[in-house]
Amino acid sequence: MSRIFKLAFLPLALLLISACATQYPTPTASLIVNSTVKLPEELSETSGLFCDVDSMFSLNDSGNAPVIYRINYQGEIIERTRLPLTNRDWEAITADDMSFYIADVGNNKGNREKVEIHKVSRRNANEITTFTLKYAGNNANINIPYAHDFDSEAMVKHGDELLLFSKSWRTGITHVYKVNEGESEQTISPFTSIDGLPGVVTGVDFDRHQDRFVITGYKSDPFGNFATFIAQISQDYALLNIWPIKQYKQVEGVCVDTNGTYWFSEEATEEREASLSSSKVVSR
Repeated sequence: MSRIFKLAFLPLALLLISACATQYPTPTASLIVNSTVKLPEELSETSGLFCDVDSMFSLNDSGNAPVIYRINYQGEIIERTRLPLTNRDWEAITADDMSFYIADVGNNKGNREKVEIHKVSRRNANEITTFTLKYAGNNANINIPYAHDFDSEAMVKHGDELLLFSKSWRTGITHVYKVNEGESEQTISPFTSIDGLPGVVTGVDFDRHQDRFVITGYKSDPFGNFATFIAQISQDYALLNIWPIKQYKQVEGVCVDTNGTYWFSEEATEEREASLSSSKVVSR
């Protein structure tokens, strides 16, 4: 997500100024942040995270090189895969055994009538299928930047389903969409929604150890203040737990490794460098 919005949309200040005072319900468990490492400058605009068996994958957003970065759990880049694509605004990465899924869906300003998801073979990076998506009801000519619901940054492959979670700047209600991998062009409508999250959703994964979705996001204001959170959502999309992660700002990706550890990535801001952190849910 572009950092320009902090200066470009000051009229939203009165609506968003409460970011630092966000209140959270009492969770049923504790989230403990175990470690944080600096990411290389090359990943300063990290905007998605996927945990694999012995490493993880990330990418940059907003016009950066069309590269999938493989990184180790110390945050070091160990492999780069350049794709024959244009990175208009890549915002999420997920995968199954056969394919990566790259979400070129960034639409903060609301001026995209259609967005794209690229399905990339893990065996041959030149073997790509693109799904072109239009949100039902989206009219790019009338959307107000940072004040519309036709924007997403979170995607997960859950079983046979490819799911997209909205940011929902306007309503604050997160919409969940299913992408049909059998259609190259499609109009998508939400099949369910999540109410009660304290900000926009920027990353999602599924925790197979606890059978629930893990979401990260934040509430922000135009002055660079962030109230960042991680939440758990049940398989039927009910809100279970929310934890603030106060020392962080623009957290953009989250994934769960094979041990059940939660990892989240943070894009660089004026005050903070890009980072990778690990955390664990501990029963009370």
